Amino acid sequence: MLARDTDWRQGDLLTCESATTLSLVEPNDEGRRVIVITHDCDLPHDGELCVEVIVGELVVMDPKPDPQLSYAKNPRRLHLAYEGADTAPLILELRHSDRRSVPKADFADHATMDNSLTLPIEAKRALKQWLAARYGRPAFPNTFEKRLCKRSGGRTVEQRIARILAPDAKYLVGLFFDLGGQRGAEAIEGEPYALSVAVVYDATDGGSPARGSAERVAAQLRELFEKTYGKPDVAAEIALDACEAVADTHLTLADLRRVDQWRLEYLSLRDDDQGDFLPVGELPA
Repeated sequence: MLARDTDWRQGDLLTCESATTLSLVEPNDEGRRVIVITHDCDLPHDGELCVEVIVGELVVMDPKPDPQLSYAKNPRRLHLAYEGADTAPLILELRHSDRRSVPKADFADHATMDNSLTLPIEAKRALKQWLAARYGRPAFPNTFEKRLCKRSGGRTVEQRIARILAPDAKYLVGLFFDLGGQRGAEAIEGEPYALSVAVVYDATDGGSPARGSAERVAAQLRELFEKTYGKPDVAAEIALDACEAVADTHLTLADLRRVDQWRLEYLSLRDDDQGDFLPVGELPA
């Protein structure tokens, strides 16, 4: 069993050899790596009988993570970049369907840590958020989501939102919807949802380009909603009262308790589609 002084932590990689010994990957399979996803505190806990891991696929088409699949923006797929002192970054794609459980005794006897690669702090935070978002992402009223499926110029509003976001994905932390008192209400016909949108961008690492991207996205979203539903004073389905670019450094805990981060659930179900995304999860990474 794993003792209290174990060196294993969430996000650690197993060596290829030990992953094969534990029957998590096939022998000589260099395209798949195994990552520990059990929480740090649960690894040595006597009440936890298994270590949960996930088998990641090696991403070889690009030396950098896909911005649409990083920082927990997609609820079912995640790109993680491991760094090595003398090697190029190792980019792995994770899917929830590739989670596995290993009895702790077997893990203690056969698992060996790959110390040649490490997961940066920000990436580990994204991993934690992605794991939590599977169960913690919010659900909006059915009527609201149905109205977002309204077609505009041959595509649904959802699809158009995704296309607006995609070019600026790397700068955006999330898209947050505030429905106020209608947060859990099923509006009747003719009663519009009063919606405020915050396009949150990474002010620390993104700087001025990130702000410009978020402002461009906000302007396009305002245009889309007014074209589809009409201006707020006449809209009968969704009245977009505000849509602004907001720096993540200005988003308070009080703000996060009032709003919900929105996602495109129908897109997240299409795992083979890498072209569109929407952020997910309750809190930004």
